[in-house]
Amino acid sequence: DDRYPHKKYTLGYAGRPSGPAFYVSIQDNTRNHGPGSQQKRNPNEADGNFGRVISGFDVVDRVHKMPGHGFIGTGEDVVGIQEMTIQVPSADGTYTVWKGA
Repeated sequence: DDRYPHKKYTLGYAGRPSGPAFYVSIQDNTRNHGPGSQQKRNPNEADGNFGRVISGFDVVDRVHKMPGHGFIGTGEDVVGIQEMTIQVPSADGTYTVWKGA
């Protein structure tokens, strides 16, 4: 879906079926994670893209520069998220803090 491209600083679900792990793209990953990238026989198969970073880009960049390769989360290289605010876009282009279901 063109509304949810896997561009830099977007969030996608990892694994099959999607979740609960997620990643933040640090580059345009549409070719690797967008429609048609996961299975040749299913051109619509893709990692679920569910959001984007709207602030804190420096934090994402710092995490990416940490030692280790591939998935972070084994041994001593665990990254823990202490706090995160989910915001939803409003019709006027601003964001509102999501209060939960």
